[in-house]
Amino acid sequence: MAVRFTRVDFTAYPVDAGRRGQLHQGFCQSGPLDLYAFSLANLLCGQQGATAIEFIGGLGVEFTAPAVVSVTGPAAEITLDNQLHQSWQSIQVNAGQQLIVAPARIGSKHYLAIQGGFEFPRVVGSASMVKREQLGGLHNDGKPLKAGDEVVVASVASAQKLPDALPAQLIPDYQPDARVGLVPGYQHDWLSPLQWQRLLNSEYTITPQVDRMGYRLSGPAIELPSRALYSEAIALGAMQIPPDGQPIVMMADRQTLGGYPKAGTIARCDLNHFAQGIPGDKITFYQLDADDARAKWLLMQAAIQRWLSF
Repeated sequence: MAVRFTRVDFTAYPVDAGRRGQLHQGFCQSGPLDLYAFSLANLLCGQQGATAIEFIGGLGVEFTAPAVVSVTGPAAEITLDNQLHQSWQSIQVNAGQQLIVAPARIGSKHYLAIQGGFEFPRVVGSASMVKREQLGGLHNDGKPLKAGDEVVVASVASAQKLPDALPAQLIPDYQPDARVGLVPGYQHDWLSPLQWQRLLNSEYTITPQVDRMGYRLSGPAIELPSRALYSEAIALGAMQIPPDGQPIVMMADRQTLGGYPKAGTIARCDLNHFAQGIPGDKITFYQLDADDARAKWLLMQAAIQRWLSF
């Protein structure tokens, strides 16, 4: 079967689990900005890591055959042939029906998954599109989807019981102003105690300079000593401090190497909330030990597994 995209208000592109283990070859990790929403969208369709659509702005999809889909992300109006549906649940669709998603906030990221997964060209083991590197996408040229595009869906081997709607306690409470955990980073000791406390006790604003590569923040400048630093690998969520003292948080399509000092890394358990921020949103940070950050992430995964086991 195939689906036809009838509406793409802003941008839409394929993502999967990303290009793992390829940073040393110069390929960015890529993959979803909101890993939690992406993963749950797939689980609601009875699968893990299948290629889904990450989109910003309104999206319309028409189906050529019966299918099971899910939509995850912050608040949005979802209609199937003008009938309202909820996000964070499995949705049965029939041939000829049209699904329309209208996000409540332009700039938020949503995910459309379909049972079987969308078929896109794979480059270095991943179907995730990277516009900057002209990789992936429907024609493997790094271009986002547009209205009129048709995408093939992988066949499903056999019928299977799908999870019910996600329980309320597992649905993230996305807020415009997020408080996120910051794990001390590679060059944390470059910051004086005063500068570290300034970073933790100040409010930062997400600037318009945001994309899948990184989010620039604006707020009290963080002062660092002038030292030479060799370029080194950059972790997902790493907070770089450039000479102007305004933090930059590196996201899924970040470059593989960077030469700015890293004050810390946003904890994986909070990264989805940060990723859903749009320009103008306020961000505050709290210090989180690496072991505590890992424990919080594992507890989140354990809660998902308990739901799946029922």
